[in-house]
Amino acid sequence: MKIGVVTTSYPRHDGDAAGNFVAAHVGAMRALGHEVTVIAAAHELPGTLLAGAGGPDELERRGLRGLVEAAQTTARLTALVTRRARDCDLLVAHWLAPSAIAALPSRVPVLAIAHGGDVHTLRRLHLLGPVLRLLRARGVRIAFVSPELRDIAVAAAPVPDAIVQPMGLDVAHFAALGRAPKQEILVAARLVPIKGVDVAIAALAHVPTARLVIAGDGPERASLEGLARRLRLADRVTFAGTVDARRRDQLLREAAVVVVPSRVLANGRTEGTPMIALEALATGVPVVASAVGGLASLHGAVRVRPDDPRALSTAVDRILTLPPPAQELRSSVRHLAWTHVAAHLLAHAGCATGDTRSSPSA
Repeated sequence: MKIGVVTTSYPRHDGDAAGNFVAAHVGAMRALGHEVTVIAAAHELPGTLLAGAGGPDELERRGLRGLVEAAQTTARLTALVTRRARDCDLLVAHWLAPSAIAALPSRVPVLAIAHGGDVHTLRRLHLLGPVLRLLRARGVRIAFVSPELRDIAVAAAPVPDAIVQPMGLDVAHFAALGRAPKQEILVAARLVPIKGVDVAIAALAHVPTARLVIAGDGPERASLEGLARRLRLADRVTFAGTVDARRRDQLLREAAVVVVPSRVLANGRTEGTPMIALEALATGVPVVASAVGGLASLHGAVRVRPDDPRALSTAVDRILTLPPPAQELRSSVRHLAWTHVAAHLLAHAGCATGDTRSSPSA
C-alpha cells in the first residue's frame, strides 16, 4: 500500500529531535511492507509559521499576524498535499491542524492523529468543533494520543469512532541501553512555559544531593538560567542545549530519574504524552511527571501536582532513596512497540497491515 504522511515537523538532519516520533512511525509502516512518502512542511515549506517545532507557541505569540500566517501555511500545505496525494492509497496526518485540514481535498482515505498542541489551539480559537465535524463529514478516522485529548474533543463535537493511541517507540533499543545512573535528574524538553522547567529548577533546592541536567533549548533559556542563579543553584544545573539521539541515550543511561514537570497554561492548553517519558520508562529510568494531559494516565510514572516544586522534590527524593525495579518500568511501555502501534493505527484506518504490494522506499 502507498501511504503519504503529512506532517509539519520532521527531522531535517541526522540527530534532529523535531518530529523524530513521526520519522519512527514512518519507519514502522515501512517495516510492515508499505511504501511511504513523507510530505513535510518542515522540508518543503521552510520558514512558514507551522513548519517545525513550537508552532502553537508562535501562533499565540504573534496574535492576529500569526493567524494570517497560519492560514497561508495551511493553504500552501493543502496545495502541496493535493498534488502529492494522487498516487497514495492512504494519507496519515500528524496533527489535526494544519496537516489533517490540508489532506481534506484529496480523494483518498485519511487517518488524523491529534497530539495536543493542535487540539488546544483549535479549542482556543473556537475552531475545534467545526474542524472535527468537517473531518467526520469527510470520513476521516481520528486517533488521540491521550484520553484527556479525546475528552476535550468529545466536549466540542461527537467523535464516536475515534480511538486513543499513544505514539510508539523502539522499546528494544531503549531496553538495550542499560543503566549507569548518577545522582542526576534529567529534564529533556523544549524550553517553553508549558514544559514547566522552572518548577524542576525550584524543586532542586529541596534535593541537595542531586544535579539537574536540562537537555533542550528554546526562548525561555535565558530566564531559566537567571532563575538558577537567583536560587543559587547554578553550580548544580547544567544546560546541555539541544541534544542528538546518541547524547539523549547517554543522558538516559546516566539519569537517576527523569522529570516531566509540564503544566496547564492560562489558556487551558496542556500536553499530550511527551516522548521522553516513554523513552525513560523503556530504558528503566523512573519518571516523575505532572498529572496533566496525557501524563495523568501514564502507567509506570509517579504523578504529582503541577506547579508544585515541593511535591516534585518529595517524589524525586523518594525515588533517589529507593528506585523502583528497572524491569518493572520497562514492562509498563512494552505494549507501545512501534510495530504494534503502527499496525493498530492502520487497522483503525481500515487498512490491512501486511500489504506488500509496493516495496518500501528509502
